[in-house]
Amino acid sequence: MNKKLFSKIIAPLLLLPLTFSATGCSADRQQACDRGKPISEPQEAVRILLEAAETIDYDKACSVIMDKLDETVMNTQLAALKTDMDSAEVTSSNFTMVEFERGGPAHFYHVYADQPDKSVDLTLMEVGKGSRIAFGYDD
Repeated sequence: MNKKLFSKIIAPLLLLPLTFSATGCSADRQQACDRGKPISEPQEAVRILLEAAETIDYDKACSVIMDKLDETVMNTQLAALKTDMDSAEVTSSNFTMVEFERGGPAHFYHVYADQPDKSVDLTLMEVGKGSRIAFGYDD
């Protein structure tokens, strides 16, 4: 992961614990794109996001990511994710997740099919008793 992308992701993530501690459990839903509950299993959240990228489905992606994105931005980001998935031969039904780093509520995963060196990297955030995916940040 390059330093520019890493810093774009980490800076907002460092503020989340403060936000959650200041506002309590209601922040869980306020931070969610769809204002819904966090996803209890990280693998399920990733599967749903990968499915959303395969079909460019805004609502499906919104059900598992953190911040709400404009539809045009979301579609662009989903198309970019789909390109990365195709390059790594990852689909919503053939992926494996390996956590490669953790920092506070952030869990960084390599998501791959057959070759761990060809992966899509995703960041999942602990939210309440589940997870949401930090998604939609430009490189």
